Amino acid sequence: MVSGTPFSTPWVERRGAQRVVPMKVLVLGFCRTGTASMRVALETLGYRETHHMQTVLANPLEVDMWREAIDAKFHGKGKPYGREEWDQLLGSCQAVTDVPAVLFSEELIAAYPEAKVVLTNRDPAKWWQSYSQSLQQVFLSKRVSLAGVFDQQHFGKVINFAQTCVTTILGVRAGYAEKQKSMARFVEHYDSVRELVPKERLLEYEVGEGWDRLCAFLGDEVPDTPFPRVNDTEVLKQSIGLWAGMILRKAAFKLALPAAVLMLSAALYFRRIRS
Repeated sequence: MVSGTPFSTPWVERRGAQRVVPMKVLVLGFCRTGTASMRVALETLGYRETHHMQTVLANPLEVDMWREAIDAKFHGKGKPYGREEWDQLLGSCQAVTDVPAVLFSEELIAAYPEAKVVLTNRDPAKWWQSYSQSLQQVFLSKRVSLAGVFDQQHFGKVINFAQTCVTTILGVRAGYAEKQKSMARFVEHYDSVRELVPKERLLEYEVGEGWDRLCAFLGDEVPDTPFPRVNDTEVLKQSIGLWAGMILRKAAFKLALPAAVLMLSAALYFRRIRS
């Protein structure tokens, strides 16, 4: 179990796993386009496990395989991932959304030709505003960086991996993205997905539209509950902020105890030599 973090789900080793449910939906819009809301929406509709960056945060054992896939595709190192590898990583999922999956849009479209594709869209300028005020600030946070130093096996590992994902998708080091270049990468990605997916298999969609178009496309009944509206920015700040704070408080306690012992020992020593 993950201890000392906001996450309490068991870590799962994906390497060597097999697909246990069919992949049905690929949500391939950029992060900060309502991907967290889509995750909740799809699971409300009954899709088992929608993979999201939060999935990796809760299960850092996935990171090594995702890094292998990134190295193979973007750096020419190792074997490119195919259906066998994707089934290992995503075999328990019926849907994906957000990074890191969106980095492999072309590969996932090819690996799962039966899956429907939803392209969560947003005005590029509004997307940039959301990204620059949320993720970019997290990557620049000294508090987050320090927490990563004290918890390198979990927090540090996944934060570093998240930075790698954003750096890869935007083409510039995470935390230092430029507005115009980032918006151009955003548009380029959407044009690429449109070219890869037949129109009958693709839905361009904004989360503010609600259930009707999404359910009609997926062939699902419209739920009686309102469409979920998850505030990605607030969820991100709260989860990362609370987690980092917890790590730093534990680190401070661990450092303070030996310091207090040392100070007490010094005080007793000087008291003895004075007497």
